[in-house]
Amino acid sequence: MMLKVGIAKVDITPPLGTQLAGYGDAPRPAEEIHDPLYATAIVFEQEDMKACHVTLDLAQIETQDGETIRKLAAEKTGIPAERINIGVIHTHSAPQTFTFGGWGDKDESYVASLIPKVVQAVEEAADKTVPVKVGVATTKTKIGINRRSVYRNSVYTFRASMYDDNPYDSTMTVVRFEGQDGLVASLIHASAHATAMGMNRLVSRDWPGVMIDRVESQTKAPAIFINGSFGDTGPRTNMLMESAAFSAGGGDGIHSVNEVGYRGASDALWTHQSIKHFLDDVKLKVISEQIKLDTAPLPSMEEAKAGLAQWESKKDESGMGKAMYRYWKRVIESHNKPPIKYYPFEQTIIAIGPIAIVPLPGEPFTSINLRIRKYSPFQYTLVSGGTNGMFCYLPDRESRHRGGYETQVSRGILTYLLADNIDDILVEQNVKLLEKLYEGK
Repeated sequence: MMLKVGIAKVDITPPLGTQLAGYGDAPRPAEEIHDPLYATAIVFEQEDMKACHVTLDLAQIETQDGETIRKLAAEKTGIPAERINIGVIHTHSAPQTFTFGGWGDKDESYVASLIPKVVQAVEEAADKTVPVKVGVATTKTKIGINRRSVYRNSVYTFRASMYDDNPYDSTMTVVRFEGQDGLVASLIHASAHATAMGMNRLVSRDWPGVMIDRVESQTKAPAIFINGSFGDTGPRTNMLMESAAFSAGGGDGIHSVNEVGYRGASDALWTHQSIKHFLDDVKLKVISEQIKLDTAPLPSMEEAKAGLAQWESKKDESGMGKAMYRYWKRVIESHNKPPIKYYPFEQTIIAIGPIAIVPLPGEPFTSINLRIRKYSPFQYTLVSGGTNGMFCYLPDRESRHRGGYETQVSRGILTYLLADNIDDILVEQNVKLLEKLYEGK
């Protein structure tokens, strides 16, 4: 039986005055809507098998809120809750939908209004499924660049190397779902922080919005974007910094958003039109199993008390000041509780013929993505960052050794930090699941 696909978008744009996320908890209320935000759901169906991937035009969504959406959407559609993946594009020009020490508290009112809209998107997509053929192609894109350039003996985060010599995922994958009456949906996968807009007060999908809008205007069909290994990858802007390096952390507003977005759109459209071969016999397969995210031991009580004293004077400062003070406070409190050896994560991988979508619950570094892809038995393996959980950055061991912002900021969320070899754990456990899924009937 042919694969069926349905796609739907529901507007989730916040009201003006909503606090925006991503740059600390100093006041940053939305003053203008540059472009609307959406919840985009794509549903896959074949015989009695159904699965769904949702992309939210947000920075993050808390694990429990994602679970609520999955449960409610399952009740409405009959799609098993564990087969509904909830991801984000990671725009920093969207509402504060999560609590993060030093970066603000969740906007409970907005999230309460968001949940039924996301459920609506899943329900509408499930009602629209039609038989499709599937075409896929890849290209090399320069929407992103590694933002952890090493200059002599130090790491300077958020700067781009002029030599382009640090790893980032340059692969863009484009999938076309063609129905009897034409294109039903497009799926675009690429990797880069959606921070080209910078720290202004505009609501925006950032560069992914420009890319998707342009693709949809030309193909006359809806498209969904899945952001990949954006943890150590920034948007490749043309914004020069005082150090004579280009910014890879953020841009100078609409100009940077447009230049990165149109670059992505051009790559996506040319790749889209290059697809000539379509499969009408692809098999939909899903695997859902728990994996374990091992944790590092707590620092000693002596270290914790010293850390608390060190950050006492900065406990009210936006960003790392509050994050570090609260972290050390939680560590002290946790010494009187049973230790946490791992965080359970219910992993769900969706495979559509030669394509596998692999959620990761945080901001994965490039090497994790590339290693999973390298050892995956699927021809096209698409890591989906920021999906089904919020564990902040997922760095590799080389980056942990060098340090820097991404290796420290998880203390704003976690008391038990992830193990130093979390990259190996994620690669090994996900490749095992991919092999199991591939070999299954």
